[in-house]
Amino acid sequence: PQVVRANDELKDDEDYTTEEKSAHVGRAVTIPETVNHYVSVVDTSSTGGLLTNAIYVLKELQKTESNKILMVLTKGCGVTTQNAVGALKHFQCRPEPMSLLDVLEADGTDRMIEVHRQVTGATGVGESYFGDRTDNSSSGDGSGQGYLLVTGEDTVRGLHLDGLDVVLVVGRAQGPDEYIHIAGRTGRAGRSGKVISVLSEQHAAAVTGWATILSTSFQAIALD
Repeated sequence: PQVVRANDELKDDEDYTTEEKSAHVGRAVTIPETVNHYVSVVDTSSTGGLLTNAIYVLKELQKTESNKILMVLTKGCGVTTQNAVGALKHFQCRPEPMSLLDVLEADGTDRMIEVHRQVTGATGVGESYFGDRTDNSSSGDGSGQGYLLVTGEDTVRGLHLDGLDVVLVVGRAQGPDEYIHIAGRTGRAGRSGKVISVLSEQHAAAVTGWATILSTSFQAIALD
């Protein structure tokens, strides 16, 4: 496995150049190049303000073909999964919002273990769970095969969601490594994807500052 650290062990070795000594070893986990990254900056860092603006972004996504969405609540955003799901239902967001953990445990079995066994076959939570739903209100095209799942930052690592179009992040991830695992839920198996972070101005500056570390770029989007 690759190790994420500077090459300090080479500093006294004359066989290596200065550039090689200062280079960082590459990350073992990276974000697929098919993923586009966006930040939506709001003028508040309050819990209600971040969630409300995230819902505005979600409403705009409903007007597009993006009907498979994962909302990730970061540790510092102050929003619980239960409150977020309740707010999404209050604003009549579609597809019907559900807690990711509730979905995984919906049939009384250990779905998490089952899902991880299926990942190697490119099958995970998503189409396998929602594919037979016929609720035409779930998406604008009437297919009824979308999903809107809500979860916390700690539960996304290693999870596979079928055909995930958008990851909507509320608040700032704990660090660039955590962001990698959040963003990496979409754009899998060669598909394209979007990651939209709803942030205060201060946190937006911090996240966009990760661009070099993550070998990617962030594009600012306005709510209007």
